[in-house]
Amino acid sequence: MAQSVHLLVVRAGGASWGLPMDSVEQTFDLREHRIHQVEQRRVVVFRGDALELHDLADSVGAPDPGEPVAGVVLWAGGRRRVFAVDGMVGQMVLDELDVPEVARGPQCRSVVLLGDEVVPVLEPGVVVGEWGGYASDGFGFSDMQRSALVEIANIGSGHAATALSQLLGKSVDIRYAEALLTTLAEAVDRIGAAASRSAMVDTPVADEGGRVLLVFPDDSGSQLCELLGVTLEDEMGRSALREIGNILASSYLNAIVEMTGLPLEPAPPGVDIDVLGALIERAVTQSASPTDPTVLMRSVLEIESSEARFAFLFVPQLSSLDGLLDALGVGAAA
Repeated sequence: MAQSVHLLVVRAGGASWGLPMDSVEQTFDLREHRIHQVEQRRVVVFRGDALELHDLADSVGAPDPGEPVAGVVLWAGGRRRVFAVDGMVGQMVLDELDVPEVARGPQCRSVVLLGDEVVPVLEPGVVVGEWGGYASDGFGFSDMQRSALVEIANIGSGHAATALSQLLGKSVDIRYAEALLTTLAEAVDRIGAAASRSAMVDTPVADEGGRVLLVFPDDSGSQLCELLGVTLEDEMGRSALREIGNILASSYLNAIVEMTGLPLEPAPPGVDIDVLGALIERAVTQSASPTDPTVLMRSVLEIESSEARFAFLFVPQLSSLDGLLDALGVGAAA
């Protein structure tokens, strides 16, 4: 059964393209803004921010680039950018149709029908080249290596559920909906709606072992605080979320320690609240690269039949990642 998807449909290169509204912030008249050349990149200043400009027709390899007249501000690969397009068709909710893997390109995740026209639904992070799309090779890791890292995430969930249940005196269940090894850029694109209010608990790993980002998208942080009888708007609520994040991150890292013997110690975490795209952009630019290998686990935390979604992102340093794989007996990355 087809699922509905909320899209901004635009025109570029003589064709229509669907941009997920989860990634779109706003649109503007590009002709009213000067385009600057900064080294090898084009940049447009929009409301005081210098944003990298991508010509959508050129990025998707359209044969007729046309003359862009409009800009779409969106989040892609953990950063705010602008797509230059020929025109707007409009926002609409359409049935999303899957495309067989052999027939779709890396930039296209699905298609929709707009009248008689087949409209590709694009993955913005792939369009801008931040991650390789559905045909990516997973860093050259073997199936055994990827399975080993995902299993760590699974075990960490079990430890976290037990620890939270003991702290809260309530039944806690954690189950994951998706677990994969990918780039940080792809991981952040998969977490949730970039323009939604979200909370993030950022836990560094001591001795440059990497970091754990615990993200509560789409206001799930507020839902979790309500379950605990506090609110995210005050310091008590943020302290509660920080402590939960500390427990979750520590449980996750302890699972790695148990399996590998590696000395991974979490440092004190920090809490940040903003729209998801801004949270991730700050995290990426401060101490990580969009190309860093990342273990992503999107999960649901259930407390007494009430649910709150969250995502684990474990971003190890490359040196510690090789050591981790070696300790698991599956060797280093190719």
